[in-house]
Amino acid sequence: MKKKLFAILMAAIMVFAFAACSSGDSGGGEASGGGEIAVLVPSADHGWTGAVLNYAEEYAADNTSDYTIKVYAATDAKEQAQQIDDMLASSTPPAGIVILPYDNTLESAMTKVAQSDIPFIMYDRIIDAEAVQEKVVANVKGDNEGIGIATADRFADKDGMVAGDKVYVMIGDTSSVPEMRNQGFKDELKTLGWTDDQIATLEFSKATGWSRSEGKQIFIDWLNGKTGDEIATYHYIFTHDDEIAMGILEALAGSDIDAAKKDAFLTNVVSIGTSSGLNEIYEVLKGEHANSAYPDIVQNFDLFSVTYDPGMVKTAIEDMVKHLGGEEIAKDHTISVDVVDSTNVTEYQGF
Repeated sequence: MKKKLFAILMAAIMVFAFAACSSGDSGGGEASGGGEIAVLVPSADHGWTGAVLNYAEEYAADNTSDYTIKVYAATDAKEQAQQIDDMLASSTPPAGIVILPYDNTLESAMTKVAQSDIPFIMYDRIIDAEAVQEKVVANVKGDNEGIGIATADRFADKDGMVAGDKVYVMIGDTSSVPEMRNQGFKDELKTLGWTDDQIATLEFSKATGWSRSEGKQIFIDWLNGKTGDEIATYHYIFTHDDEIAMGILEALAGSDIDAAKKDAFLTNVVSIGTSSGLNEIYEVLKGEHANSAYPDIVQNFDLFSVTYDPGMVKTAIEDMVKHLGGEEIAKDHTISVDVVDSTNVTEYQGF
């Protein structure tokens, strides 16, 4: 009787063990039973990244996949690199990683990820190193070059820009994003008939860090550092982000710029092009901003914003879920852009 009971118990244990093995990790993070998808993003250092963080957390809260979505925010590149090291050293590494690299200094950390068996997707800021690109599942991004192209076309087609006109470009940071926006802008200028020598006259600010306050101060210093006659020759301003553009509006509404220089700017500026989709810019375009000075200021020039939706982070996470589920994902997942101005702003939702 004891032998018979023992045999039954052993058979039950074997069945349970087989069932457990069948529902476990199938390798490469593609477990049918799930696991964690780690989403690494910069902390909310300005409006756009703050929106990215919110959208990522929203996706995690509403997640219905077999995977746990966990969001990790980093205050700087060093912290983000440490997050990656901790994940790679963990006894239970994530099934997949979705990352918005803090900046280009993450190349070494991303190379480590590429050398692991963990599939990863990069979002927005792309590390172009060959070792990283060989292994990345997908690069999900807005059309950064398209932002530069759309801005150049708007300046030329609507605002009368001709080859050799003075343009001041206020950049975001030193990542791939400003590089691509500037490259698209320059390439389109060449298509529009600009020579290399004329393109070389473009004036670039130092990095604003995507910061409204830093953009404001850089703009103030730029105007105050020029004569009124020099300012009068600049007709086009290309900023890399709506926060920077809001910094310009704050500067123009304030008293930190010499009055004669401010007048020279407002009298001669033709267009300010920016991007991302900040709701505050949309309020200015609608003439509904709480600060009534802003709509008055933009009566002097063409203000427009090219879309760059922070909600794309949801697309990146969804691409990882699909990849882990065995679906084929396009390696270059680029999301197109639109030009938003006072005539169509009501058709778009800001963040």
